[in-house]
Amino acid sequence: MSKIIIGIDPDSKAHGVSIYESGGLVILKCMTLLELMDFLTNQYEAPWLDCAEVHIEDVCANNAIFRTGNNKNVQQSIARRLGMVQQSQVELERLFKYLDVKVVKHKISKMWKKDKKQFELVTGWKGRSNEDTRSAAYFGYLGL
Repeated sequence: MSKIIIGIDPDSKAHGVSIYESGGLVILKCMTLLELMDFLTNQYEAPWLDCAEVHIEDVCANNAIFRTGNNKNVQQSIARRLGMVQQSQVELERLFKYLDVKVVKHKISKMWKKDKKQFELVTGWKGRSNEDTRSAAYFGYLGL
């Protein structure tokens, strides 16, 4: 079986997920943690775990305090949302540790989030995408 690269952009609601097989982008969608686990365990037969690798945006490395003027409610809201996304990353890492799949963390990047044309040019993807899935595709691309 060829190497499977899973790119993930963590989010508190649904993660951007990309899957590359044999160097090509074959799946691009948003999934919750349980949808991802269900998909992976039903899509691939053993020993897929031996040839899979996850490349994920490391939002847990972001410990910045965001200053948005003097509005403490806005600051608290941003901090709460960041904490929720960081917890989502932790849960994803637990899933892949349980599945014994290697996880590689990457610095936060805006690459391909807004630049759909460059994303399509590099990956050849012609299907639907959004900012989260394109971001996931970028992290998976780094794993190639």
